[in-house]
Amino acid sequence: MTSTGGSQDKKWTTRASGRLGEEAAEVFLTGRGFVVLGRNERTPVGELDLVCEYEQTVVIVEVKARRSSAYGAGLEAIGPRKAARLRAAAVWWLAAQGRMPCPLRFDAVEVTLDEGGRPAKVEHFTNVLDW
Repeated sequence: MTSTGGSQDKKWTTRASGRLGEEAAEVFLTGRGFVVLGRNERTPVGELDLVCEYEQTVVIVEVKARRSSAYGAGLEAIGPRKAARLRAAAVWWLAAQGRMPCPLRFDAVEVTLDEGGRPAKVEHFTNVLDW
């Protein structure tokens, strides 16, 4: 890939970081007994990073990958607008899959990447949104 500079490089880096973070989160969660039902699930109202099942509960997982804390912690990026989109996307996806009603919760996984883009730290936060 050739560099064009500026925002194009940043966009690629952000996508690559997100992809690495999602892969690290998936490995982390499956190692703890989660079953991944879907990854990067697109709905008309938003995208779901990971849809998992854990102990008969569907768990919608928002993954936040960060190379530094310059833009704050990953959880800080889940504000009211993002929370509303996650809830709406979850309901849409679950209804489309014929899984409603079901036990549901929203978790977040924050992945800190080192300078080489490798996962250095993975933190799992449960029940980050009211349902």
